[in-house]
Amino acid sequence: MKKRKTIGLALGSGGFRGFAHIGVIRSLEKHGIPIDYLSGTSIGAWVAASYAIFKDSEKLETDLTDKPRENWPILLDFSWSGGLINGQKFTTFLEKSLDKHDFSDVQIPLKIVATDLITGNPHVFENGDIAQAVRASTSVPLVFKPMSFGDELLVDGGLCNPVPSDLVRGMGADIVIGANLYTKKEFVGKKLSVADIAMRTMRIFLYNLTEESLKDSDVVINIDVSRYAKESSLSKYFTKEIGEEIIKIGEETTDKFIPQIKALLE
Repeated sequence: MKKRKTIGLALGSGGFRGFAHIGVIRSLEKHGIPIDYLSGTSIGAWVAASYAIFKDSEKLETDLTDKPRENWPILLDFSWSGGLINGQKFTTFLEKSLDKHDFSDVQIPLKIVATDLITGNPHVFENGDIAQAVRASTSVPLVFKPMSFGDELLVDGGLCNPVPSDLVRGMGADIVIGANLYTKKEFVGKKLSVADIAMRTMRIFLYNLTEESLKDSDVVINIDVSRYAKESSLSKYFTKEIGEEIIKIGEETTDKFIPQIKALLE
């Protein structure tokens, strides 16, 4: 019997856009596309970790979108140095959500990437406590206090590898699918305030860095949620309705790539 080709799914960074990753997984499930390896950065790390452990997209949606106002207190953990949020309450929340699992417990092989502020190099987690890895990878600079890890000071993995397709390729995936949450359609408007320029600058940086990190992907799923780009404040992030809408966009976008993925599997 001919051996089936293996599939690696790399889920990228993107903050509030990350709900779309649930839609990507839902689409692959719906069409019977297996996921053999997972990697993730930032919000993509959280989604990848949960699915690698539980293989349950419904749990993912519940954890990220259900009772958003009740989850708000996890961010009320202010720090006086390194970032606005200390992150300890968020770590506790992650431990509960991920059931304190270790990398050795996963059903799907998983790697998570963070960035070391000391050297600028990526730090790839593949063993140890998964909640700790997700906490490091989601630590947006200036928002979250960096996480100390040995001699390293870890922050958001999006600073070095926004869509870690190279990680699943290195794990042995024959076919790599990269889920990208940054598009040029977010570059809207010509009359820019100082704040707009700062935001546009960051988005351009992330867009170009993402293009580089996608080079190991055989299939690139570019998910356009630009209509919500101006609604990325914390109050909007904790809105169940927007979360569900973005999940649907991720699913419908991925549906369009199913024929291409199935052709590669053949």
